[in-house]
Amino acid sequence: MSSSPSDRPANLTTSDKNQGPSAPELRWNDAGLPLSCEFDDPYFSVDNGLEESRYVFLQHNGLPQRWLGWQGNFSIIETGFGTGLNFLITWEHWRQTAKSDTAWLHFTSIEKFPLTLQQLQQALALWPQLSELSAQLFAQYPLPVAGFHRLVWPEERLSLTLIFADVREALPQLSGPVHAWYLDGFAPAKNPQMWSDDLFRAMRRLSQRQPAQYHGEQPASVATFTSAGIVRRGLLGAGFNVKRVPGYGRKREMLAGSFNRRQGPEQSPCFTHSPWLLQQNGLPDEAEVVVIGAGLAGATTARALAERGLKVEVMDATGIAQQASGNPQGGLYVKLAAGDNAIHTDFYLAAFQYALPYMRRYLGAGDADNPYWSQCGVLQLAYDDKEALRQLKFSQTRRLPQELVHPLNQEQASAIAGNRQNTGGLFFPQAGWVSPADLCRILLQHRNIRFTQRQATALETTVLTPATSGWRVRCSDGTSLNSSQLVLACAYAAKTLLPDAYLPLKRIRGQLSYLYAEQAPALTTVLCGRSYMAPPRHGQLCLGATYNLRDEETQLRDSDHQTNLDHLPDFGPQWRDLHQQQEMKLVLGGRVGFRCTTPDYLPMVGAVPQSREFIQSFSGLVHNAKRIPARTAPQYPGLWLNIGHGSRGLASAPLCAELLVQQITGAPLPVALDVAEALWPGRFLLRDMVRRKLPPELAQIEQ
Repeated sequence: MSSSPSDRPANLTTSDKNQGPSAPELRWNDAGLPLSCEFDDPYFSVDNGLEESRYVFLQHNGLPQRWLGWQGNFSIIETGFGTGLNFLITWEHWRQTAKSDTAWLHFTSIEKFPLTLQQLQQALALWPQLSELSAQLFAQYPLPVAGFHRLVWPEERLSLTLIFADVREALPQLSGPVHAWYLDGFAPAKNPQMWSDDLFRAMRRLSQRQPAQYHGEQPASVATFTSAGIVRRGLLGAGFNVKRVPGYGRKREMLAGSFNRRQGPEQSPCFTHSPWLLQQNGLPDEAEVVVIGAGLAGATTARALAERGLKVEVMDATGIAQQASGNPQGGLYVKLAAGDNAIHTDFYLAAFQYALPYMRRYLGAGDADNPYWSQCGVLQLAYDDKEALRQLKFSQTRRLPQELVHPLNQEQASAIAGNRQNTGGLFFPQAGWVSPADLCRILLQHRNIRFTQRQATALETTVLTPATSGWRVRCSDGTSLNSSQLVLACAYAAKTLLPDAYLPLKRIRGQLSYLYAEQAPALTTVLCGRSYMAPPRHGQLCLGATYNLRDEETQLRDSDHQTNLDHLPDFGPQWRDLHQQQEMKLVLGGRVGFRCTTPDYLPMVGAVPQSREFIQSFSGLVHNAKRIPARTAPQYPGLWLNIGHGSRGLASAPLCAELLVQQITGAPLPVALDVAEALWPGRFLLRDMVRRKLPPELAQIEQ
């Protein structure tokens, strides 16, 4: 059995990514209702849009009755976010009905033409009874950037994944599971492109019973306002039992039903998913999780797990944020490639936009009075010809919102920085700096999290109960911990704890230099050249960091301070003069940390493959890399990685934690499938196996 590339999810097109989504052209009728000019159709009922949404989508999906006593994840997929009305009424009933601490609602909605924030506010002003929820949506509503946007309200046990893309391109990137479908959008007669075979094929794929996705509850339900024959036939062909029922108001009929899981024969999920992304086992009841590592990766992961109602034990030999995550200031920004269709850019765009509301949620507003972080902006300077050319190409090929990033000339850059600059650059107005150590300490302050300072020395599989296996973590003090789920967020140390795993990690030494702020020019934003420097905090400037590969020295070195100081001229003539006049007199101290990076500079997040068994199962890929065997991928049960964030952890760690927790709990992924696959820890094992570049002890297995 095998699957062809055409069965696999396709990425969003290059043009869609580079140009970004377009806002719809609206007109407003006398009652204040929005109508689409392109489709000549209203966004909701002219009679009573609120009650119609409740009738069509809640009542005919059996909600909220299905939520009574619900535990675990409940997933809804909607085609056509529109004004967000369906989402808000679902949220309203969820908070009234679902009471369990472990019950989470995951709402995914796709929108090709997202409304602007102003349009959204005007439309939802029609429903003052939803104003409190609307305000929370407005506070996190994403900028118009193509792709996945993750919004989370932990106190509501609710997530919203907004996907700005065409339905036909977005649905193949979804992972499932799904418990209810909201088929919304403009009428089939007005928008036939959406109501296509691609939609119904994707619904069948996502509604199939798959490992760990259903636990005896009813199969996926579906409801839609339309009763058009093309929709009814499409749903029947996809395996749904649907029937026409009375519509709302003046509408005579609509469709509702559920997926018939016993209709078959069904293809194995391995045909339509990469086998290594399929979760094999559900999370045991009363599961506890051990997280090794209390830096950014470990703290964000532990917090996300705790907010799902899980008990979490966090352990670290040196304490909370004592390694690379212990720097006093770190830049919260990303460096985006010009005209790039790579997953790298997709991931970091999504991660950066998720990180901004994340910091506000846990650290408060990033204003001048906040000691933990500041949204002072980040200016990436065009400090040499190569960087200037890269930025020019980026500005010409990638259309992103001004609120996200825009180019500045020399005068504009000087005004933003607070001192004279040699060049212009790219400015990220919502970016800034964060104290990662303070963030880690705050994240670990949760009733479901316990931190202990001890060192893990070995991992062993063990039997927890007659029905479940798990992991025993042996510690240097002679103690041990047992857990069904184990997360390694300990950076390069993961190689020592998992000697049999194929983890081609790099450990890179970085030295920061602390400078006397009173001797330096004024600085009002984060500057990035060959080094980065943030505005002063506690009377000092943070400059760095060096990049020392294959260097294990833990002590500060004057030579590395000098390297950092030699980068000061990138920041303008005043900094150049200061460098020439003061040099080492500027330095009041520093800090050494070790980054953990991967060969492709993307983190490793997800399940860990068993190297030898994986090579044996998928050795056929050596001869034909496009024919993926439809079989389960051998992976260590209950063992997960979240490592390799390098110097970008402030931007990448929050979304990676969200991704990992969704994988652990069997919930829909917050990123596209191709992004999840690009972060999968086994990608280098698969790559080097196909290229015949495995080390000798593994290469002999595939022969």
